[in-house]
Amino acid sequence: MTTIALLLLLSLAPQQAPPQPPPSSQPAAPAAAALDDYLIGVADIITVTVFGEQDASRPNATVDNDGTIDMPYIGRVKAAGRTARMVEKEIRDRLAEKYLLNPSVSVEIVKYRSKTVSVQGYVRDPGQKILEGNASLISVLAQAGYMTLDAGSYVIISRRDAKGALEQIRVSRRDIESGLAQNVQLKDGDTVLVPKAETFFINGQVRAPGSYTWEDGLNVERALTLAGGATERAGSISIDRGGKTITKKAKKTDPVQANDTIRVGTRIF
Repeated sequence: MTTIALLLLLSLAPQQAPPQPPPSSQPAAPAAAALDDYLIGVADIITVTVFGEQDASRPNATVDNDGTIDMPYIGRVKAAGRTARMVEKEIRDRLAEKYLLNPSVSVEIVKYRSKTVSVQGYVRDPGQKILEGNASLISVLAQAGYMTLDAGSYVIISRRDAKGALEQIRVSRRDIESGLAQNVQLKDGDTVLVPKAETFFINGQVRAPGSYTWEDGLNVERALTLAGGATERAGSISIDRGGKTITKKAKKTDPVQANDTIRVGTRIF
């Protein structure tokens, strides 16, 4: 009787779920690294790692003047003018020919020394700057301590093309400060010129007549805003350029150039 009662109680008890295996601790596959298209140059320092083969690796190898590095087992390997991925492939292929079975090779650029640009003008630290990888205009200006307060509204990048002709690229300060110029890449030998700010003048019936910093895209309406706006007695607006009046009745949308003088006349009641 006792046995029957015990079996009845067991049958009425809630059934526990069987133990589940612990969740997999296997890490997720890492995102594929973007391939770097930077071309290694003379004096750059690279580290070559052959995984599991310390004797075949080469840490902190300086690219010699002939553009090569010296590797264990396989000797000289051309590095200058190639990407890290290209150097990896040659080392891997040459090791696989005679020395190692299916070697895994990584090339990392430790220090960039081969490529420089000249930064001139109104920055806090002008001079030669090293291009670290595929450096942008913004990153090089950061090396130079950024533009000073009296820097102009644009930056000029000068470079020589393949035929030796001078090419100039103008980038607005507004795009630099907003980050839109992040994709403007510099090349070895470029010159970055940050000119002094240009000005324009505004006088007459405005609340704060005087000289103001000229900026790309400046028009009459923006100039009036910088001068505190027109007074209640403001009349027609004229623009003087190069000592001559070029517009006697300017519209608010008319462009204003550097060194222009804007005159806001008095309205006759």
